[in-house]
Parts: sequence; structure tokens; C-alpha cells
Amino acid sequence: MSDTDSRDIFDFKLEKWVLGADECAFVNLSAIGKDKPLSQYLMESIKNWVNKEEVFLTDKFISEMCDFIKSQDEDLYDRLMKKCALKGISVGEGIFEALNLLTCGAVSEQQCREIRDNSCDE
Repeated sequence: MSDTDSRDIFDFKLEKWVLGADECAFVNLSAIGKDKPLSQYLMESIKNWVNKEEVFLTDKFISEMCDFIKSQDEDLYDRLMKKCALKGISVGEGIFEALNLLTCGAVSEQQCREIRDNSCDE
């Protein structure tokens, strides 16, 4: 398989993945794909996003929590990072989900969300 074929397959999979997440983003991505390979656009976009200076007040505390978790149990920290990556969520969201499991006990995650949502309506 040539590099061009491999890139075309990658671009197709990328479009399919984005379509599953957001139809509007897919339409925009498809338009961009006419001007440059999507794999190139992906790399440029990630580089810009990673290098962008942003100040998030919670990021510092989440970083502190991660440092604490890592200092207490490095294996647990590694598994937390992997699980968040596999679920496609931020580490902060993963920690929040974990804390919700503790407060909800044996209640399912869906039931826990419903309880939390209903308590906000009151």
C-alpha cells in the first residue's frame, strides 16, 4: 500500500470519526479536505491548540490533584490517564466521575446523573 493510499484511508477514518462526533465540524472538515490533506490539517490544528496560551483557573488545581494521585499511586495515575484518554474525556472530568461514584454508592452512573439533574431542578 502506498503512502498516498494510507493517507487517504486515514483521512477517510478521520472524517468518519468527526462525523460521529459533530456533523457541523464534519462539513467544515470536508471543505478543508479539498484544499489540503486532512492528516496535515490535523497535525497543524493540534500544534496550534497545544501551543495556544490559555489560562484556566481549574487547570492548576487539576494538575495539583494529578501530582497528588501520582505521588500516592503511580500505577493508579497511569490507569486514570489511560481511561480518560480511551473515554475521550479530560482528566478533570474523569476525577469528577470517580467522585460521583463515591457519592452515589451502588446507584448506576445513569441513575446518578438523573438524581443529580433532578436535584438541580429544585
